[in-house]
Amino acid sequence: MVVRSSQIDLMAKVLDATSLRHSAIAQNLANANTPNYRRVEVQFETEVERALEQGDVVVSARPNIVESQDAVARADGNTVDIDVEISQLNKNSLLMAAATQILALQLAQLRSAISGK
Repeated sequence: MVVRSSQIDLMAKVLDATSLRHSAIAQNLANANTPNYRRVEVQFETEVERALEQGDVVVSARPNIVESQDAVARADGNTVDIDVEISQLNKNSLLMAAATQILALQLAQLRSAISGK
C-alpha cells in the first residue's frame, strides 16, 4: 500500500470531524431539557462527497456545525432526542476509533518507508 500525504490529511480531517461531532453531541445532551433548544449536527460526509466530485477532497472538505433540519420538536420546542444522541455518539466513537487505526497504520508504513525497513 502506498501512503500519500493526501490520505493522511484526509484521515486527520476525519478525526477533526469526529471530534467536532462529539462536541456537538455533548452540547445537544447538555441542552436536552432547555426549552426551544434546536439540535445541532456536524455535516462532513456531504462535504467529502462534494469535494470528491470536484476531485479535491483534502483542501475543500471541512466539517460544519449546522442546526438539524429533520428533528421533531417536543411541546417545549426542544428538538433533542436522547436516544438519537446516544446512538450518534456510539456511531461516532466507532468512526473515530477506525480513523485512528487507519492513520496509525499509514504513519507506521511511512516510518517504515523512511527507515528502509
